[in-house]
Amino acid sequence: MQNVFQTDKSRNLEQHKDIFESMEISPYFQIMIKGISELVKIPTLYDETAISPSEPYGKKVSEGLEWIKKTALKDGFEILEFDGHVLAIRIKGTSSGKRIDVVSHVDVVEPGEGWNHNPFKGDIQNGYIYGRGTQDMKGPLMVTYYALKYIKDHNLQGKNEIRIVIGSDEERTMGDMRYYITKAGEPDFAFTPDGKFPLSYGEKGALMWHIQASMDTCIVKLAGGVQCNVVSPSAVAFLDGSEKVENYRKELLNSGYRGEISIEGELLKITVHGRAAHAGRPSDGCNATVQLLDLIQRVSQDSLAVMLYHCFSDPYGTGAGIYYDMESMGKLTLNLGILIIENHTVTADIDCRYPYGTDSFYLTQKLKEALEPFSVELKYDDKPTITDISSPYVQTLLTTYRRITGDTNAEPMVSSGVTYSKAIRNCVAFGPMKEDELLLAHQADEKIEINKIKQLFMVYTEAMYRLSNLQES
Repeated sequence: MQNVFQTDKSRNLEQHKDIFESMEISPYFQIMIKGISELVKIPTLYDETAISPSEPYGKKVSEGLEWIKKTALKDGFEILEFDGHVLAIRIKGTSSGKRIDVVSHVDVVEPGEGWNHNPFKGDIQNGYIYGRGTQDMKGPLMVTYYALKYIKDHNLQGKNEIRIVIGSDEERTMGDMRYYITKAGEPDFAFTPDGKFPLSYGEKGALMWHIQASMDTCIVKLAGGVQCNVVSPSAVAFLDGSEKVENYRKELLNSGYRGEISIEGELLKITVHGRAAHAGRPSDGCNATVQLLDLIQRVSQDSLAVMLYHCFSDPYGTGAGIYYDMESMGKLTLNLGILIIENHTVTADIDCRYPYGTDSFYLTQKLKEALEPFSVELKYDDKPTITDISSPYVQTLLTTYRRITGDTNAEPMVSSGVTYSKAIRNCVAFGPMKEDELLLAHQADEKIEINKIKQLFMVYTEAMYRLSNLQES
């Protein structure tokens, strides 16, 4: 017997049309703004030195989860805890229906440099909230939380259970969400507000490599990058050959790169400033580490700098011999995220996003060939994903977005980002950004527009209401 889904006739959208057309946002709006700002103030960065059985990702990440837990308990929600990995906030369905998870994460990437606002202060200025995580993804997290609160406060819950699920290690391995799935099982459907509207129904695959070698080089010491999945915002190197200081100054000027050159003792110091961006969108940033390698290989013809620059100068993998473009998913991307050189020992962490049509084995072999004599270790591999766009769950999200925004032209897409869709079956990314909006995730001065939050609240509230009432008959 074929299954069809429909909105529960006894509690359909038409019955509550007046509620959604004249939503009283003001009781939720100011507390939502304050909540985002307060959560941003907690620097929820992974800290290996502070890990414990009850705090598997460090104290600050656990502090972020605890803050959300206290807020939810105060608001009268039922809480489900999963050993410090995940926190879930739920409203049970009115009968034995499906389970819908709305999935966010409290952890953030390192702030890097170049900020005009304190990344962990939650400044509210000029119509924006500033800080690390405002877009990715403490802002959307809090909007979906208050959307669920609106549904609870107005007794709009339908047949299906709705959960706000908050993870704490999305930016690294997503082991948190895989742990949750082993304990809670797979939801019937999930969405994560960690992408673009109207929605992302698929994602490229994601690889992370660690490489290492010992090599002769004029580079005494080099440190570049903040995180593997972030385009390097800054890099600094100390070199033998202080007599070449004027050559480097001339080359820096000619290159157009931003940086400084000085003499420290007998060493030449070069600092380069790039622009952070998400590794899956390298054209949004400027990789300072790659630019620094370029300066060194131009002036000193250092063999290590020549090799690394050739391999990573093109963020689409041409130098590594792995360029690949698939029409429906886009180009492969390659990011030299972190590079450390000291005492002739070279280590690096590399991010790669790849479409269908290639795989981790082939890409790893090609990288080994390009970087001989480096050892190349594949540390992480998540294959490309696709969700059926004809699913009634997906169509419900599209219908809601288009009805509220009036945007009927934007089409569902495949993303180069990596979200919890990689860890949860039947999960799509649904907002919060539109295609023409400035994406500042993983960048300096990350911010979210306050006026935008109003529309997000309306979209997510109605979407969650519709999903809670979607039924099988």
